[in-house]
Amino acid sequence: MVDEDIVVDKLRFINEYTNDLKQMRGMSKSEYVEDVVIQRAVERTFMNLIQSCIDLAQHIRASEGLSPSGTSKNEIESLGNAEIISRDVQEQMEEAVGFRNILAHRYGDVNHDVVYSVLHNDLHWFDQFQQEIAQWFQQRY
Repeated sequence: MVDEDIVVDKLRFINEYTNDLKQMRGMSKSEYVEDVVIQRAVERTFMNLIQSCIDLAQHIRASEGLSPSGTSKNEIESLGNAEIISRDVQEQMEEAVGFRNILAHRYGDVNHDVVYSVLHNDLHWFDQFQQEIAQWFQQRY
């Protein structure tokens, strides 16, 4: 059985990080690309946001006895397989895990145009992830 406190805390963190990123969207792409401090803030917030999603998925997967386990992408996959999240959200969150790995491990140079694009075009997927998890949790518990 999932721990309500963990679910609530992780959803709160996901919401806070998503809102923080939304507040960082006001600049042009050229301003973003030239501002290393903002780049680092955005990248770190994305890493925290995505890690919170992974942690929540891992907790639900383990508590519910779902499979597969293993990689962070597997944790997200297990939620999709159990129909806790939609396939669209599952696919986007699996891509987010890969994005987090690039940011965290600096595989090559981070493409700031891509980060800027994700910041401006893809935050709604994190909102959707939160909503689907919260809805599942309310129906189940």
